[in-house]
Amino acid sequence: MAGIKDVAVRAGVSISTVSYVMSGKRSVRNETKIKVMQVARELNYFPNAGARMLRGERTRLVALSSPMSDETAYGDWSPFFFGVARRLRHYGYDVLLLMGEDENEDLVRMSDSGLVDGVLLLDVAMSDPRARAAKTSRVPVASIGCPDDLDGVYAVDLDFEQMGEMAVQKLMKAGHRHVLFLGANSHAYEQGVNFLIRTRDSVRICAEKAGMRLTCDVIDTGDADEMECVVERAFASDPRITAVLGQVGLIAMSNLKSALQSRGYDIPKDIPVIQLGAFGQASVMNPPLDEIPLRPYATCACAVDVLMEIIEGKRRMSEQGTKELIAVKYLSRGSVHDVSKGV
Repeated sequence: MAGIKDVAVRAGVSISTVSYVMSGKRSVRNETKIKVMQVARELNYFPNAGARMLRGERTRLVALSSPMSDETAYGDWSPFFFGVARRLRHYGYDVLLLMGEDENEDLVRMSDSGLVDGVLLLDVAMSDPRARAAKTSRVPVASIGCPDDLDGVYAVDLDFEQMGEMAVQKLMKAGHRHVLFLGANSHAYEQGVNFLIRTRDSVRICAEKAGMRLTCDVIDTGDADEMECVVERAFASDPRITAVLGQVGLIAMSNLKSALQSRGYDIPKDIPVIQLGAFGQASVMNPPLDEIPLRPYATCACAVDVLMEIIEGKRRMSEQGTKELIAVKYLSRGSVHDVSKGV
């Protein structure tokens, strides 16, 4: 097999120049770069990734572990992927997407291959086997999401506990003591979807501490018939409900509005609503809804920054096992009124 010396001789350049072309560590004239790459292809030469890793050289490639399934909502997933890719380009890095069903095997394989400088975990469940596998990784691992087991990763996520607390405080301050919490599909909670569980649990804890009566329900499809049943169940459980916290999408929220209107209630005049954990799109509702949205670009940028700092030696690998939470933002659009003032 051809080696780096063979490429250098045929291209008429130094071994270090070939190394710079392959690693991208230093700028090389475009003509020289093209010549070296052509010779490398002719000789079927590929840099040895494992050797590069042993020498401490960088591949300028990060693996993004994001298992896909038939239930993956690509519209919700894409802002996170592009958030990672865009921030990596800021550092001159490319992203290698791992979508396999055996996410543990993919992570271990990438860690041992020397092909990547680090790994990012996306779509992290509460009990995520990738977090456990990361403990033996040869490269740093950061997760976008906080798994229960943090030992092998540096976790970055939105502060969903703050999201729940902020929503409860907003309604309490406006005088609402009887609230419907409408959760997402029950299967998502069973699968351990991180942000849903953490926000829901925070809402429950904060509501109990504040003396708020919380009526909780989940949806299946969120269609019109189901939302009629949800509203009927909610008011049968607590006829004094005066507000809604929704962890559902805009279609379900629109159907909820129709179901409430059929009972003589108006959103938000009679029943204020806050939407939790969507993508800032509740402004398109008529009328617009207050919202505490996800912040995928901010979260992904922070996770990439953390991973780059570990790769560049600005943070120690030993710091893995900690987490960094990003503050949430309340988007006020007038859908919550103060019942004590009658407005």
